[in-house]
Amino acid sequence: MRRRLRVALGVAVAGALVAPATVLGAHLAHPRDVDGYLAYLERYGDPGSDRPVPVLPPAADLVAEGEVACDWMRDQPYALWRTDSRYHFQAVYERYEQHVAGRSPRWGAALPGMTSVATAAWAHLCPAEWELRQPRRRPFAPPPD
Repeated sequence: MRRRLRVALGVAVAGALVAPATVLGAHLAHPRDVDGYLAYLERYGDPGSDRPVPVLPPAADLVAEGEVACDWMRDQPYALWRTDSRYHFQAVYERYEQHVAGRSPRWGAALPGMTSVATAAWAHLCPAEWELRQPRRRPFAPPPD
């Protein structure tokens, strides 16, 4: 009887540690990259052109606007094993657009656009938050070749 209790307790403790270890692992594997964020916005900040944005707004304003996108992402549920369409990028981005509808960035109508800011922020300022919210069909399967 005691052995079964110990095994059950061990399984429960291990299960309780999986979620925090997964979150910590995602944050360690996907560090914040402010320079990468600013470089992305310079290169891809104008979705209507293949040329880089000639003059970016102040970096502090760009980072602050990116943090707004990251804060919103942190409020979204983890996808984990869920694969329904509401967890895919387009659906997530459409919900974010609804959240910021009618609000201009700190630099007004100048480039970069909100689409580029959110995409860059999720990829570079809070990549772990984005990674944890990606749907996984088989979470423990190795990556495809």
